[in-house]
Amino acid sequence: MTLERLDGSPPVKPQRWWRRMLPGWPMRDRAPLWAWGSVALSLLSFTFSLLGFNLTAIAFAASIAASLVVISLTLTARKKAHTELERSEQRYRHLFSRMPIAFHQLDASRLVVLFRKLRREGVEDLGPYFDSHPEFLRTCMDALSFQEANERAVQMFGGGVSGYVGPSMAETWKERPDTFRRAMESRYGGETNFEEETQMVTWDGRVVDVLFTTARVGPINDLEISLVGTIDISQRVRAQQKLQQVRAEFAHAARVSMLGELTASIAHEVNQPLAAIATSGAAGLRWLNRPTPDIVEIRKTIENIVVDAQRAANIVARVHGMASRKAPEQASLSFDEIIREALLFLRHEMESRSVSILHQPDPSAPQVLGDRTQLQQVIVNLAINAVQALTQAGYGDRRIVISTITQDAATLCCSVEDNGPGIAAEHLDRLFESFFTTKDNGMGMGLPICRSIVEAHGGRIGAEGHGANGGARFWFTLPLSPGSSRTHQADRDALV
Repeated sequence: MTLERLDGSPPVKPQRWWRRMLPGWPMRDRAPLWAWGSVALSLLSFTFSLLGFNLTAIAFAASIAASLVVISLTLTARKKAHTELERSEQRYRHLFSRMPIAFHQLDASRLVVLFRKLRREGVEDLGPYFDSHPEFLRTCMDALSFQEANERAVQMFGGGVSGYVGPSMAETWKERPDTFRRAMESRYGGETNFEEETQMVTWDGRVVDVLFTTARVGPINDLEISLVGTIDISQRVRAQQKLQQVRAEFAHAARVSMLGELTASIAHEVNQPLAAIATSGAAGLRWLNRPTPDIVEIRKTIENIVVDAQRAANIVARVHGMASRKAPEQASLSFDEIIREALLFLRHEMESRSVSILHQPDPSAPQVLGDRTQLQQVIVNLAINAVQALTQAGYGDRRIVISTITQDAATLCCSVEDNGPGIAAEHLDRLFESFFTTKDNGMGMGLPICRSIVEAHGGRIGAEGHGANGGARFWFTLPLSPGSSRTHQADRDALV
């Protein structure tokens, strides 16, 4: 039987009377009710038979049988549910013990008590509280204790399975307490997961590089049990360090090679202050050899000698810096000042090849965070590439424009553009490949080294075949130094 709707919508079947009587009850929850109902009916039938009512033995037996059947089904369902629960628990135990990831189960009950107390006191953000109560970080470490560890954790950290029951996490985080602090702030903020690459201390005192992850698997409001996973990434970290070392050696070799190409320019730059020193010294001797020495002129001459000697020393220091094999040093730098220093290496080279360079600085550009020598190498490499392209093409009018601009609140962009023949479209995608070159005697290492330096500084590098001046345009970005809002020149002006 179906009922037609007045609005023409599809007909619906009427619910059975027992479903209407028990709305919202799933069948597995109704079984006990039916069982007890059947038992009650059986007892009622038996009572009526004793009182002389005309109830047949068949009806009484049927009610008893129905009761037994329903009770049997209920017990079977409960046994099946219990078996599934045991299987689920067994699967969890197998995963915990046999996964090739170091798992620790932590007891966070005492930490939950501490956090509840802070919330009652009105603490909403744990970060400022750590700043004003630095000792609370150690308190949190002591409040977390190990409950259990799997086989992989014992292999990585040592200590034996039984050794993980009870100790706090204080010793484990003594090398990187900053990671533990961020994990606690994540927990206090209600996040159920946290992940970070960090270092942890093993039970025998070794420091291992790990990917640390947490999952809070307790009650949703308390999270009294935490599951911690650690993956040993020591080999990957060592490989990255080795790769950085190889890149640094390549960059050093490229700088030495570049200095060899600029020997004439360097010699010219050094000879200028040396020649001035010789001239000033000869003039000073003449002033001294007069019957009445002119002390004022002699003083001026000596001052000139000092200035020129400092110029020569600065040139030698820059050459030494480019040639030395030292580790990169991160510092806040004015990038336009780096460009000016780099162009000092190239001044004689540009003059001898009749190339003019225009530097367009951004007066308001904040400072960048980087290594001075490496960033100078990028500018010198790109400028030399432009000079060689202009010379190889035989252009008479040779111009290079180097400009900087603040791209956004966190990024500085520098471009090196020439008015040469540009770059063919089929070569653009391969410019930064190792050993690829379009020059007659090139090695194909300059641009890949520029890319590795820029990317190591957190920036990007790219090229355009034809820029605004018709020739090739290379550009790269660098992140601004945190907290920097003024250029080095602006800082100097503020001191005047």
